[in-house]
Amino acid sequence: MKILVVTQYYKPENFIINDLVKTFKQRGNEVEVLTAIPNYPSGRFFEGYNFFNRNKELIDGVIVHRARIFPRFNSNKFFISINYLSFVFFGIIKVLFVSGKFDRIFIYAPSPITVGLVGIFASIKFNSKSFLWVQDLWPESVSEAGNINNRILIKILNSLTKYIYNNVDHILVQSKLFIQNLSKKNINKRKITYLPNYADDVYLRVKQPIKKHNYFTVTFAGNIGEAQNLEVLISVCKILKNKSEKIIFIIIGTGRNLNNLKNNIIKSEVKDYFKFLGRKEQNLMPSYFDSSDVMLISLKKSKIFSLTIPSKLQSYMAYGMPIVGSISGVSNQIINESGAGFATEPDDIKGLANNIIRIKNMSNDQLIQLGKNSKKYYVKNFSKKIIVDRLLKILS
Repeated sequence: MKILVVTQYYKPENFIINDLVKTFKQRGNEVEVLTAIPNYPSGRFFEGYNFFNRNKELIDGVIVHRARIFPRFNSNKFFISINYLSFVFFGIIKVLFVSGKFDRIFIYAPSPITVGLVGIFASIKFNSKSFLWVQDLWPESVSEAGNINNRILIKILNSLTKYIYNNVDHILVQSKLFIQNLSKKNINKRKITYLPNYADDVYLRVKQPIKKHNYFTVTFAGNIGEAQNLEVLISVCKILKNKSEKIIFIIIGTGRNLNNLKNNIIKSEVKDYFKFLGRKEQNLMPSYFDSSDVMLISLKKSKIFSLTIPSKLQSYMAYGMPIVGSISGVSNQIINESGAGFATEPDDIKGLANNIIRIKNMSNDQLIQLGKNSKKYYVKNFSKKIIVDRLLKILS
């Protein structure tokens, strides 16, 4: 097959679509990518890129078509909106200049879902079937994550989302619970297929033995936004402080809520419980996992987030890490039922603190067993071979 992958994000930005494109090619398919000028998550164009240059390049043997885009800058609502809309505008124009024939249009759709408009236009131009891989449910997720309450805007986004869902040939969803949500929007259930995320190959390296430190480490890795609800750790630290429990929370990543989180930590006088390491390249992440006792996954309490499986869960499990969760719904269920660790509801601060202490007091053998359970669940449910085999069968 010859596949055109349409995605707002691509190398050097760090998303699973990078590995999927490589895998498509390894499996004998011809692949080209239509994407934007990289600017996520910093909000600035990556070094060597600007608004006008590198509109077409070859990366790892794959032709990459770059559409212009206005960067996110400080990631406030205005600039993010302009960022999303500009990719739709320039992306559609870019499609006009892409030559050749494509058998399939594969659309990778984390936020924003508007990337689907570019993919639909491409499917019309090339007379190809389109496949949309939905990572976030719109407009609900953008409303929750961005605290958007304007009814008119939400109504517009809902109509736009329905248009995209109705005008692609097939919809792939990263959580089974998404199917029910889309069905309520009167989307034909027969065109929806469950296809979860898998972890990048970097997380399949041999895990190093757990090293005991003078302190217990809980590591969070990923985007730091309001949706991730990391403020819950401040309340947890107050409980730990009262119990004289010495624990360090390692925070790896950046995001629009980072400075606010740091300021609240200082105001609450729990600064000694945190270490912020900033954004790290994905190939370095296993070394940080090795120096961690347990990984944290968190999302604020929300009906829509309860349907979601954050992709970091697959990364944690693929590397065989114990997990503690402050999360509801399907992810909570996976963590607890897999035996990978313990998860509580996002508003159960005491329960989260107790679970962290519980894991801290486990023996080395018990920690290793949690990691083995984590890895076993990943291999059975999320392994790359299972997911890619299923996807290629759907596409063909």
